[in-house]
Amino acid sequence: MDPGEYDVCTYCGKSIFPDVAECPYCHKYTDGKGPHGLNAGEPRRLAWYYVLAGWVLLLLMLLPFVLQLWAWLK
Repeated sequence: MDPGEYDVCTYCGKSIFPDVAECPYCHKYTDGKGPHGLNAGEPRRLAWYYVLAGWVLLLLMLLPFVLQLWAWLK
C-alpha cells in the first residue's frame, strides 16, 4: 500500500481510506468528532431542557423555606 493512498486509524492502527469519518474495523470516529459532531477535546453541553428542569427542581426545593420565611416575617 502506498502511504499517500491510505490513512491509519488512530484507535486500531489499521489502514483505512483517507477522509473516512468512521473506521470500518473498530467503528471509532477518526476525524476527531463523535457521533454528535463534537470535537474530541470539547466538553458536551447540557440540553436546555435539562438546565430548565434543574432550575425548576431547585425552586421547588426552596419553596417551603421561602414560604416559612414569608410567614415568619408577617
